[in-house]
Amino acid sequence: MSLRHAAANSVLFASLALAMTIAFASTADREKPLKVEADSATYDQKTNTGVYTGNVIVTQGSMTLRSDKLTVHQDADGMQYSQGDGRPVKFRQQADDGEWVDAEALHYDYNQKTGFLVLTNKAWVRKGQNEVFGDVITYNLNTDQYAATSNKTGAGRVNVTIVPKKKDASAPAAKPAATPASDTTSEKQ
Repeated sequence: MSLRHAAANSVLFASLALAMTIAFASTADREKPLKVEADSATYDQKTNTGVYTGNVIVTQGSMTLRSDKLTVHQDADGMQYSQGDGRPVKFRQQADDGEWVDAEALHYDYNQKTGFLVLTNKAWVRKGQNEVFGDVITYNLNTDQYAATSNKTGAGRVNVTIVPKKKDASAPAAKPAATPASDTTSEKQ
């Protein structure tokens, strides 16, 4: 493998990892080394496309992405695009607030130009106790918003669970409303 080829692969993988870390927000992981393992890898320098197959594992800090196949492409403007397929594709990362974010889908697409990460087919995302299930979950990295939809036939449903945050136990408890003192002298008479 040439140095040019290795450098191009590093750029593609760094962009993929950056997309995934931005999507699930662990800023410390972005500065950590990126490691990719696969049973096989091919790279086409003319199209700037890398294809990695067989037990693909991408790690960077606390982030781990596992898939059966990963395709990464860089266009002439340096924009990154990636697709992953698996049974399922699995993602796990510790967020800045310390909670773990887990996600799964049979397929994902990432488009750096639009900022969209799309999880399709049996997709779900969980952070802490909050969960989103749907056939398609689209995450906009630019606005930090997501949309979940059911399958095209309308046979499925989207399920979202949002657990209220617990109140801080160290915060002072609210005082009950004051009640007027009873007049004990009138009771004795």
